[in-house]
Amino acid sequence: MAHLVKSKAFLFLSQYFWPAGEGDGFRDARARLLCAFSGIVLLSSLFHIFHLYIVSPDLPFRFWAFAALCVFSFAGAPSVWHLTKNMKLASFSLIGVFLIYKSVMLALDSSHLMRQEIFFLGVPILTMVLLGSFTGWVMTAVVSALLVGLSVALASFPFGAAVAVSMSSCTLMAGVTLFYREVLRKERRLIELRNEAQRATKEKSEFLAKMSHEIRTPLNGISGILQLLDETDLTKDQKYLVETGRASGRSLMRLINDVLDYSKIAANGVTLERISTNCQQILETLKQSQEAAAHAKGLVLKTELDPALPKQICADPTRINQILTNFVGNAIKFSSRGEIICRMERDGDNLKISVRDKGIGMTQEAQKRVFKKFEQASSSTNRHFGGTGLGLAISKELVELMEGDIGVESRPLLGSTFWFTIPLVEGTPVNATAPVEATSQGHMDFGGMRALVVEDNRTNQMIIQRFLQSMNVTFDVVEDGLPALLLCAREAYDIVLMDIQLPEMDGVTATEILRAQPGPNRHVPIVALTANIQPEQTNSYLKAGMNACLGKPFRKDELIKIMSALQGNKKASKPAA
Repeated sequence: MAHLVKSKAFLFLSQYFWPAGEGDGFRDARARLLCAFSGIVLLSSLFHIFHLYIVSPDLPFRFWAFAALCVFSFAGAPSVWHLTKNMKLASFSLIGVFLIYKSVMLALDSSHLMRQEIFFLGVPILTMVLLGSFTGWVMTAVVSALLVGLSVALASFPFGAAVAVSMSSCTLMAGVTLFYREVLRKERRLIELRNEAQRATKEKSEFLAKMSHEIRTPLNGISGILQLLDETDLTKDQKYLVETGRASGRSLMRLINDVLDYSKIAANGVTLERISTNCQQILETLKQSQEAAAHAKGLVLKTELDPALPKQICADPTRINQILTNFVGNAIKFSSRGEIICRMERDGDNLKISVRDKGIGMTQEAQKRVFKKFEQASSSTNRHFGGTGLGLAISKELVELMEGDIGVESRPLLGSTFWFTIPLVEGTPVNATAPVEATSQGHMDFGGMRALVVEDNRTNQMIIQRFLQSMNVTFDVVEDGLPALLLCAREAYDIVLMDIQLPEMDGVTATEILRAQPGPNRHVPIVALTANIQPEQTNSYLKAGMNACLGKPFRKDELIKIMSALQGNKKASKPAA
């Protein structure tokens, strides 16, 4: 108990006389100097008074009372700072007590032990450091006048000593002022450089976002055309060429997503969600998205869920799925046999998620590099398997944002186990709806459904029209938000497919107006069609009143799944002829 009390007392005193810094510039440094100088003066004054008591025990009581009052007053300046955070008030409280203490001690010290005028040099320097150059020079003049006044009033205090100390004070102040101004200039320059770096980072992020949008838009056309072409009568060789083109498009899309994600993380532009999500649903979503790729290479994808885990956890399911997709994607890429097992389990107070494969494995040296950006296990890995080396770096950054750890266990030719842990927080139960299963491409009939397509790009218009025609959906097409509102005022639709970036009125504005005004389509389901699919962007679409977001480039089966979910499958029960 006594040890605990001592530790707390030491911590309190250290924070009191040396407060921790919280901001930029000199403000925190000045505060620490003020508090530390108060403690130093307090201790030195105590030693000096003790010495005076030994050599001059006959000093009057008023001398000792005043000395004790000043000593304890020195400890008050840090309190002023801690309570008010007012640098000027705290500084003047310390400097005022310091001046009064030195002056009175000079006047009352009959033994001449305080005749060390050089100590007055500390007052203007301390003032300048705490309050600035101008105030420091004002205090220099005050100290010089005080010394001259004391030399006139006290016969024992020579005039020459006052002049010498005043001149020394001015000389020292001149040198310190030059240094002080140089430090301030450097500080201003550093602040300018920091601001320039922040602006450059922001401009880089904006540039990447714009480039991502501009690349996704034509890529949506390429992907859509290849999907439509794949549904026609093709020879075996033609189908192979189409599938090769689609695979290349998917690879390009992953590259764009990786570069954009890493840039946003580097610019601190990623915001994590904290929502209640189902552990089993995370694994099922992963399996649905990756099972076909695993099956294509003759691999078996399995999922395992620890029964000790709660059914609901509080986490960011989108980012967890992003990390797992990267882990499983790598496992599929680097494996040619066996099983890939994704497991979620309890690890003390953490949730541990791992992906184990029987692929090519890695050496110890490669394991040290694999989470660095643009790094892979070896240069031959990049040549043989491709990839940017950003996926695991992004995963590492995301895990660290979630206050977790990430790692890998691997042996060459025996496979790898990638894992990460995050704090396990139990979520609140929610009424989960059964997920809508992905349907076979081109085999859904939404006969009787009427859609409004708001899209300004002619290629994308053609692709969406072909998709809807194959699903037996009637539709109208407009190229801007205002014509869409005019149509919605007089026609009833079952769904609206709304592009975000439009020539005059954007999709978000059109949605907000549509939701605010009465009419036949006030509550119609609206799906955002956009190349801007970052989480904060999709959240803004949902807040505006949209019901779902479909990122470009999108596949036909993704459109079918969203339409089925929004319509409750009521208009998708009739099989296509």
